[in-house]
Amino acid sequence: MAEGNKDASVPFYYRHMWKNILLLVWSVVCAPISASLVLLGLAVSRLHGQRNATFSKADKKHVAAAQRRKTILVTGVSMTKGLAIARNLAQHTPHRIIGADISSLSPGRFSNAINKYYRLDTPSGDDTEPYIDSILSIIRLEKVDQWISCSSVIAAVEDGQVVRLAEKQAKEQGRRFEAVQFREDVVEKFHEKDRFIEYIDSLGLTIPDSHRCTHPDQATDILMRELHRTPTKSGRTVPRRQFILKPIGVDDKARNNMMTLLPFRSPDATTNYIRSLNISKTNPFQLQQFIKGKEYCTHALVIRGKVKAFTSCPSLELLMHYEPLPPNSSLSQKMLAFTERVCDDGGESFTGHLSFDFLVEDEDKGRDATFYPIESNPRAHTAVVLFEQTPEMADAYMSIFNDSKTLSKMGPVFPRTPTYSYYWIGHDLVSLLLLPLLDLLFGAATMQDAIHQFLTFWTHVLYWKDGTYTFEDPVPFFVLYHVYWPAKFLDSLMKRRTWSRINISTTKMFEG
Repeated sequence: MAEGNKDASVPFYYRHMWKNILLLVWSVVCAPISASLVLLGLAVSRLHGQRNATFSKADKKHVAAAQRRKTILVTGVSMTKGLAIARNLAQHTPHRIIGADISSLSPGRFSNAINKYYRLDTPSGDDTEPYIDSILSIIRLEKVDQWISCSSVIAAVEDGQVVRLAEKQAKEQGRRFEAVQFREDVVEKFHEKDRFIEYIDSLGLTIPDSHRCTHPDQATDILMRELHRTPTKSGRTVPRRQFILKPIGVDDKARNNMMTLLPFRSPDATTNYIRSLNISKTNPFQLQQFIKGKEYCTHALVIRGKVKAFTSCPSLELLMHYEPLPPNSSLSQKMLAFTERVCDDGGESFTGHLSFDFLVEDEDKGRDATFYPIESNPRAHTAVVLFEQTPEMADAYMSIFNDSKTLSKMGPVFPRTPTYSYYWIGHDLVSLLLLPLLDLLFGAATMQDAIHQFLTFWTHVLYWKDGTYTFEDPVPFFVLYHVYWPAKFLDSLMKRRTWSRINISTTKMFEG
């Protein structure tokens, strides 16, 4: 949910205090409806005898397999992606699923899929040892066979350190341990935008023109050259290129403005904007060529250098709606081929979740369209929710225990078709219903705009699927909207911590 800025002309309900109060009231108003949906889900599950069967501990067809029952730890179950993976494994395998996250109010804590829940210590600045130790202690105490990491961006490198330490710990205990998580050196290579672009360039793949900037003058010099360049070449007009500046590290405030197109028409305006970003050696930025085209994202499960599950979908900077591309489409196949090229280079030790963001230029050319990778995330993507109706996804995760010969025979799993498109009703209730209504009442929107938003909302409700709610496991849905987020809004009010937007699916609150 995006919010307005601090300008006095912005309607009052976009400002810090009022938007938190409004969302708290909205949660209370909607609570009876959510409670009814939970009761309906529980009733339907019991009526069809599915509630216990879905997340069964002794399913008849798994009796033999239960003798070889494994313990699987899934971290990040506050987020949709972690919860979706835990549900899939619990539904389609006989194994014991343990959940963990940094919040005591995690929606995943209340899931039928989770046998036991642990609260992790929160990684804080340079003091990450408590977080790392809390995961290692769970792996040791529960004798975890497989760890599936779905942790957030703030713990990406730390999770890579956990893999190395956990493998050493298991070896000392004389037992096998597997992790779906890249080590820290791989995480750093893909997580840091400049290193990622350099790496992709080394593979001979197409990249946008990119520059790492550790001082404002570096960005200014490049942009001034472009601004003063004569837009002709060999007698023909060559339009001046545009660029965007984005933080290499995690910087919510700068990220809000990273789609600003540069340079501005005025050199002074360009220079002043660059200097406002606080670019430095400790806060580097990536100056990257702006590519005009549609953006797409991917999600892949990679086991020992092989893509075992893959999906792709149209993307936005704040992605809250997921519509899958057909697996056999030229766009999807080309993005898969790119992913496989990277994974082949990673080799046998390359295991984890991997997602890419692409910009596609001249998309109408199909296979001849130009693909530009712009970012990579060496962790699970929320697009994994598209596998909700795909039992083969669980097999893909368990293939980590297969030998290399068997593993090579298994091709990538795609979401079963027809695949639902996904949305989060809490996001849409605010962004497509409540805010358009308020904007209409206070003269900030036209009737035509409001009606368009209302119709989009009802289309999602009628034909799409909510990313959190399931009949078999409805309680996390209630906790997400009526416990977890209200607690966040109250904390924001009490500590006067401002935020610009929130992502319902990842439970992230962007500062600013």
